[in-house]
Amino acid sequence: MNILMITSEAVPFAKSGGLADMVSALSIALKEEGQDVRILMPLYDTVSRKNLSFIADFQIDMVNRREQAALYRSETENSGIPVYFLESEKYFNRKGIYGPTPASSYPDNAHRYSLLSAAFPVVCKLLDWIPHILHSHDWPTGLVPLYLKKAGRPFDRTATVFTIHNMGYQGTYDKRDLPWTGLSAEETHDFNMMKDGYLNYLKTGIENHTRITTVSPTYSQEIRTLAYGHGLDQSLNHRASSLTGILNGVDYSSWNPETDRYLAPDYYSVFDLDGKKQCKTRLQMKMRLDEKAEVPLFAMITRLVSQKGIEELCRPGYGILEEFCREQNVQVVILGTGEAWVEEELKKLSTRLPNLSVKITYNEQLSHLIEGGADFFIMPSHYEPCGLNQLYSLKYGTIPIVRKTGGLADSVLDPSEPGGWKKGTGFVYEEADPRQLREVLDRAVECWEEQPDKIRLLRHNGMNCDFSWKPSALAYMQVYEEALGDL
Repeated sequence: MNILMITSEAVPFAKSGGLADMVSALSIALKEEGQDVRILMPLYDTVSRKNLSFIADFQIDMVNRREQAALYRSETENSGIPVYFLESEKYFNRKGIYGPTPASSYPDNAHRYSLLSAAFPVVCKLLDWIPHILHSHDWPTGLVPLYLKKAGRPFDRTATVFTIHNMGYQGTYDKRDLPWTGLSAEETHDFNMMKDGYLNYLKTGIENHTRITTVSPTYSQEIRTLAYGHGLDQSLNHRASSLTGILNGVDYSSWNPETDRYLAPDYYSVFDLDGKKQCKTRLQMKMRLDEKAEVPLFAMITRLVSQKGIEELCRPGYGILEEFCREQNVQVVILGTGEAWVEEELKKLSTRLPNLSVKITYNEQLSHLIEGGADFFIMPSHYEPCGLNQLYSLKYGTIPIVRKTGGLADSVLDPSEPGGWKKGTGFVYEEADPRQLREVLDRAVECWEEQPDKIRLLRHNGMNCDFSWKPSALAYMQVYEEALGDL
């Protein structure tokens, strides 16, 4: 099959979260299964022009206007997946992806991403390459099937698949933005684009793509409920027969303690964990913590926002982080950026607590060292469509502590579940509640101090898990076949 990934992000070119990892990793896995996969994304100001080759200047017809654009080409690292970049000085040559900072949005995002969705017919004709599948990712590409319908031949045998990465981000805009999309007011009704009086790009994608996927089976069920549907549960239940949950995989060429270049020379494996001890010492030195092998080291790498359970951790008068650090003989490392109040609160706590070390930044190298050096990894998410860090943690022998939701529920098994310690891979708790979070953290400390054999077993079980991309790629190929069958 010819498969075109239409996306706002892809590693290593532009990334704000797991979407970027998924697009590139899935593309590579599909190529390994013999598919012709290509990626179309914006040429942001942050993308290096060094290895780009110019293809053509062209225009995109948005009905009431024509937008100037250009097409450039590159490839993903070590895999040869063609990546086509849509250049628009007007819309994409600016700082950041969705906004100038991770916590902000550009006011013309409705215009920017409608242009990305509208570009594919011209791009494909320039390349003389017609896709069987248009695989769109999240709200920025929600309008793709509308432009497909307008494109007509030779795209009349092209099907669409829409992957929802996070229901919390929907692309909601005023009706006055509609003319910029090149669509008519009548089409907003025909394509069911409106939600509560606003254009909703995510809803449009749900209502109009041939098939819909989410990035874990549990999340595909959760989002059909009032609690997790973010107002779109009715649309999702309406399309339930076309909805499939497929757990993301892990790119083990990048995330593997036996080969991870960021851990060198302290590589390790399930058969020899000596390197992990060295990584822990290096991490303690890096984060200016006491170099004590006997103290359990807990870690988080996360966006510092409510979705990630950060309030249960550190909201003043509510969160449990300070009392946990004061009352238990532990160390805690946190890496991330996010809401200003969270960043400030964590900075304050780190000045008061000698066993808490915080870095308000994103650092790929440090992320790998944290996975390699930590003993436990905390993910107290309110919801988690898939989650990747728990999958990395399993491979690195860093025991995940997770709330039972979305992909976390699909990938981490508590020893209290059937199979017990022989199958268990981490600690799981039920509710987004600070007391439950504290209880599960205390449970992990108790196990560390009193049952080291159980810690070794959890590590062994986790490191032997296989979350490679091949099974996920095969599942997506099945969805593609079903989408083509629906035409």
